[in-house]
Amino acid sequence: MMSRYDHTLTQTQNNSLELSWDTTSHESARALKPRLRLLYHTHLARVGAVSAPDIPLSLGRWQVVGRREPMFTLPGANGTDSALDDPSVSRKQLRVRWVEATWTFEVEPIPGAKRRLFLVPMDSRSDPHEITERMQVAPGSCVAIGNQALIGLDLGTSHEPTADRMGFVGESEVMWRLREDILSVTAFDRPVLVTGPTGVGKELVASSIHQAGPRAEEPLVIINCAALPEHLVESILFGHKRGAFTGAETTQEGMFRAADGGTLFLDELGELPMSVQPKLLRALQEGEVLSVGRHTGIEVDVRLIAATNRVLEDEVAAGRMREDLYHRVAGHILRVPPLHERKMDIPALFVHFLKRLHQEHPDLGWMWSSAWQRVIPIAFFIELMRARWTGNVRALENVVERVARLSLRDGRFVAPELPGAAPQPDPPTRPPTPHQDPERDHLAEASDLLNLAAKTVAKLLEQPLTEQLWRQADEEGWDEERLTAQLHESARETLFQTLTAHGFKQVHTARALGVAPTTLHKLMERFGLPRPTDLSRETIEEALAQADGDFDAAARRLRVSAQGLRRRLSLLNLKRHGS
Repeated sequence: MMSRYDHTLTQTQNNSLELSWDTTSHESARALKPRLRLLYHTHLARVGAVSAPDIPLSLGRWQVVGRREPMFTLPGANGTDSALDDPSVSRKQLRVRWVEATWTFEVEPIPGAKRRLFLVPMDSRSDPHEITERMQVAPGSCVAIGNQALIGLDLGTSHEPTADRMGFVGESEVMWRLREDILSVTAFDRPVLVTGPTGVGKELVASSIHQAGPRAEEPLVIINCAALPEHLVESILFGHKRGAFTGAETTQEGMFRAADGGTLFLDELGELPMSVQPKLLRALQEGEVLSVGRHTGIEVDVRLIAATNRVLEDEVAAGRMREDLYHRVAGHILRVPPLHERKMDIPALFVHFLKRLHQEHPDLGWMWSSAWQRVIPIAFFIELMRARWTGNVRALENVVERVARLSLRDGRFVAPELPGAAPQPDPPTRPPTPHQDPERDHLAEASDLLNLAAKTVAKLLEQPLTEQLWRQADEEGWDEERLTAQLHESARETLFQTLTAHGFKQVHTARALGVAPTTLHKLMERFGLPRPTDLSRETIEEALAQADGDFDAAARRLRVSAQGLRRRLSLLNLKRHGS
């Protein structure tokens, strides 16, 4: 996003920001208006919403961001306005305003808010850092409200929720320019060349051009030139007469004639053999095709759309494409932007593909069952935007497929490996005050214990375990002894809940947390969570007596699985009778 405006930010000694602009880019960007984009929300259906254009932000005034304001609109036919509405977010979390003089956003935390604020760089090499005072940030920046919401600070033009988005997901300005280009070329019945790297959706662009034009009711024929056998390319494109060559047992009309009156889309045009290019040029220039084995041409009325991920000028220079053919197919050139130019569209694309899979696999319904339960952590959405999508939208769709497969029935989110994503940083800890000695202070030792558990269960916690306790300790004036005990108990409880969520199956728990079973065993020992194999017969019988013989209640009392408890007692009784 930031490259769109061709600017740089530099930090001065007094921590102010200096912004330098390319003058032409700056002036052309004046038509864009500041807006907020909802890049993460605990209710996945809200992801992708955009702030209304009439908020104070667009007028250069401060906009309060919190539970009740501003209003976000979800694009689509049924787009509705709604605020964050998250009960765990304060009514007033932060203030944002647009400063046109410096072409930056100003962000300021509001004292007393429930959630801390973090500036989240899209550079995978930089860690998020807390916003504790007013600061200036560039367009394209993201602000996290705790673990509950991620807000993108963006520039763009305003569009109605019901505006035709042509099947494309995304509100980035580069996507709206693409939509405008598609509409503009439909008025000219000339060939169109669609360019862009692999996986960006060039076939969808071709389909949109066809559907938006006067040929929409006529056929759209799609051919992947890279998949055509070289000795059959001419026959497939232009047809052949029966007996024209060995194996030609019937007459075939060819794809050009199949598309007569409509549109022919040649994907991967750069793969077309040189031997066929003269005939393709003739078909475009003369409006007729010459089938293999025939001596007279047949008139056709076809609009050609071609696509390539190659630089065709280089193909011409290398002698792999005729220059006259290149100029014929490049009457209009549309470039489809790669994902790295539209990072703020990635969360909405992810949810779009996930919704589509939900329709095919109802077992994924648990992801949509609760508006305020974080079924997918905010950290995963951040890493989605920071990943290297060399395969673009197609690669993102593959990741969503893997998410669906890994998370299908267990009712828990399992994150797949992302392409080129940076490793998650360890959860931040509260820094010691100058008078503390981390080697000897009991409080620091308790924090270390807690952070060991936090690192292990980070996929489920999504936030530092200590945050809530530190705040409660400050509010209630806890002494060090009480805080140490609370920290230790919080770690123990978190680890127990993690085991409970996986039915106390330690192999499954360890796999889900990404640690070795031996590491899980060490954590259980450190926090006093026994395994069934650690329990004596007397301990089990005592727990059963206190639970009136109820194995489930005894297991909860002992904090182990009921199944493991039964197996342990059976083994102990067998040993007892066999001794």
